[in-house]
Amino acid sequence: MKSHYSSFFTSVLSLLCISLLFIPQVSEAQVPPSIYNRYQTLATSFTQIIEEKEKQPTEESKQKLIENIKLFYQQQSTHSLERQLLASNLYLQVLLMQQNYSQSYQVVESLLSQSLSQQQQLTFHQLAGQLAAQFKDASDASSMQWSLVEKHFTAWFSILKKLDKKQRSNYKISEKQEASNAALLAQAFYLQHKLNEALFPAKQAYNLFPKEEPYLKLLLALLQGLEKYKELNQYLQIAVIDFPQSEDYWHRLAYSYLSLDNNELALSTLAITRNQGLLNTQGYKILASLYLQLQQPRLAADVYLEGAKNKRLEKDESYYEILTNAWLMARDRKQALNLLASAKKAGFQSNKQEQQQAQLLYLEGRWEEAEVAYKSLLRNHIEDKTQSTTKQQDKNKLTIDKWHFLLAMSQIEQNKKTQAKASLLSLQTKQYQGYAKEWIAQLEEK
Repeated sequence: MKSHYSSFFTSVLSLLCISLLFIPQVSEAQVPPSIYNRYQTLATSFTQIIEEKEKQPTEESKQKLIENIKLFYQQQSTHSLERQLLASNLYLQVLLMQQNYSQSYQVVESLLSQSLSQQQQLTFHQLAGQLAAQFKDASDASSMQWSLVEKHFTAWFSILKKLDKKQRSNYKISEKQEASNAALLAQAFYLQHKLNEALFPAKQAYNLFPKEEPYLKLLLALLQGLEKYKELNQYLQIAVIDFPQSEDYWHRLAYSYLSLDNNELALSTLAITRNQGLLNTQGYKILASLYLQLQQPRLAADVYLEGAKNKRLEKDESYYEILTNAWLMARDRKQALNLLASAKKAGFQSNKQEQQQAQLLYLEGRWEEAEVAYKSLLRNHIEDKTQSTTKQQDKNKLTIDKWHFLLAMSQIEQNKKTQAKASLLSLQTKQYQGYAKEWIAQLEEK
C-alpha cells in the first residue's frame, strides 16, 4: 500500500496553504496606544524588508528586527488575549518566513489555551494542524506529529458540526477549506496506521472535490489497504472517466476486476486501455493471458507482437515461449516454426522449444530439416542422473525412443533406408521395438 501512498503524499501537502494572516485582526481600540504603535512600527519595518523596499538591508539589521519582534511577543504573552493576538500575528509571520513550523506551532498552541471564541478556535485548530503537518520529516509515519494533526483537525470538525449555514458563511468556511482539512485528517490517521478511521475524512474530501486528484489517490490507497475491493472497483470506474488519460487508473481497474474474479470485464478494460495506447508491460502480459484463457490464441499472439513492436515487451525467453504456445494453440504451424527459428537465433531456444520445432518440422513434411532437428535432440540429450525410480527411467527411455522413431520416419521419407534401419535398431523399449520390426521388414522387402 505504501507504494500507492507515496505517489500522493507530496500532492496532498502541496494543497496546504498556511496563511500568514490567519489570526483575527485586533483593532487599535482593543489595546493600549503605545502597544499598538509599537506593533505598527515593527510590522512596517518587517514588511519593508520582506518587500525589499528598504535599500539593501544588512543581515545585522534584519536580525535585530527579528529579535525585537520576538521580544515584543514575549512581553505581551502575559497580558490580555488581544495583546497576545497582536504580537502572535507578527511573530508568526517571522517564524513562517524562516519555515520554523515547530516554534510556530508552540505559539498557536499557547493561544489555544486561552478562552477563545468559536471562530478563533476554528482558526487556531486549523493553523495548528497545518503547522504540525509541516514538521521536519513529515513523511515519517512513526512521528508523534501526526497525533497532533489528528488532535487539531478532529477538534476543528467537531466545532464545524455545531455550526449552522449562517455561521459557516459568517466564518467564511469554504468547501475547499473543509476538503483540505479532511484530507490532512485522513493522512494523519493513515500515518498512525488507523486506516478505518482515515476512510471517512478521505471520502469527505473526495466527495467535495472529486476532480482533485490527490484526494482520489488518497481514497484509492485506503480502500486498497483495507481490501475493500468492491468499493475500490466502483471508485476506479469513476476515476477512468474523470481521468481518461491515466494509464495507472485503467490498469488498476482491470486488476480490480481480476481480484473480483471477473475476467471478462478485466479483459474488456485492458482492451480499451490498449486501444488508447496506454497499455504497460504487465498489461500486455495479462491481456494476452486472458485471451489464451478464453481460447483466442490469435488475439493473444497479436497482443504480444504489438507489445514487442511498441517496446513494452522484451524479446526474452518468456516472450518466445508464450508466443510460441499461442501460435501452437492457434494451429498455425508456420508462424510457430518461424518464431522458434527466431528464438534459436536469439539464443533463447529451450529444450522444450527444440522438441516443438522438431515435431512441427515433421508435421509440415520438411523431412530433411526434421532429421537434423531430431539428431540434434538426441545429440544434446543428457539423461538426468537424479532420475532414480524405475518409472522415471522408463519415461526417459520412451522419450528417446520417440525421437529415434521419428528420426527414422524422416529418413524413410527421404529414402535413406540404411540410416533409417540403424535408427530403428536403436529403439530399446518393447513398444517401439514392436514398431521397429514392422518397419524394418518393410524396408527389407523394398
